[in-house]
Amino acid sequence: MKLNCMCEYMRVRGTLPVLFTSLLLFASLTGCIGSEETPGKSSAIDLIVYYDATSGVIEESIQNGQQVSETGVELVFDFSYTKSSEGAMVTFYFVPGDGSSTVENNAAEDGEVTYTYLTHGLFDAAMGGIDDQGNDYFENITIRIDKKITWSESNTPNPTAMNIETTPDCSCPPPEKLVVESTVVNPENPPSNPFAQGQTVTVTWRMLNSTDSTTVESAPEQVGDGQDASWMHNQYFIEPGTWKLEVDVSAEGNEDERVNVEHTVDILYESNESIPNPMSTPEPEEE
Repeated sequence: MKLNCMCEYMRVRGTLPVLFTSLLLFASLTGCIGSEETPGKSSAIDLIVYYDATSGVIEESIQNGQQVSETGVELVFDFSYTKSSEGAMVTFYFVPGDGSSTVENNAAEDGEVTYTYLTHGLFDAAMGGIDDQGNDYFENITIRIDKKITWSESNTPNPTAMNIETTPDCSCPPPEKLVVESTVVNPENPPSNPFAQGQTVTVTWRMLNSTDSTTVESAPEQVGDGQDASWMHNQYFIEPGTWKLEVDVSAEGNEDERVNVEHTVDILYESNESIPNPMSTPEPEEE
């Protein structure tokens, strides 16, 4: 009888250390595989935001050295369905990622936050909400903003160089490429007398990078009186800095021959923006 009791005692004593060790191991694993909250982000808030776009194109027009128009990219974020399990929502906000201040709305007055981008880049933005208990929750979102510049100069014998700023307004990669399309028009010159003739001009396009002195040049092209010529070029491996688009115009025997120049330049980034999250409209049920 004593032997049986001793055996039972040993069995229990052997089990307890193993059980205690197992509990400690489980507790440590729980800390590793559990759903820990990110510091500053409260799970009390159910962040639901709808937005139709995460990208866009700024459009700028420059004529004879003067900016005549610029259209930014307006993005709208609808927080109306965001709720908190611990209180009422008091603030909805959007961090643009372009160096501008955070945009905030009073949640009780307006469920939409609107922001207009005026600079190009691939921006690491954030959207979030705060309730009346101080709970805060946000999510990151990537915004891609490209830029299209239309540049023109008229009636000039020596076209001005166009400056193209490729430095993004964020800590992000430079543009993926520049797409250049340029046209030079040699307007028809009415002769001052029956024996005068309009002049043919020789046109050469050139792209220069101020950062590493990269130069790309077209072959010279002859443009007759009343004619035009175009040059298209895709520039990859963009370094942040200022690129210059130059047009050399020469007319043998007549250095005052005048031309009209128009450039269209697209500053394009890699398509790494976040996927839009538009509010879905239920489809009508079929009868």
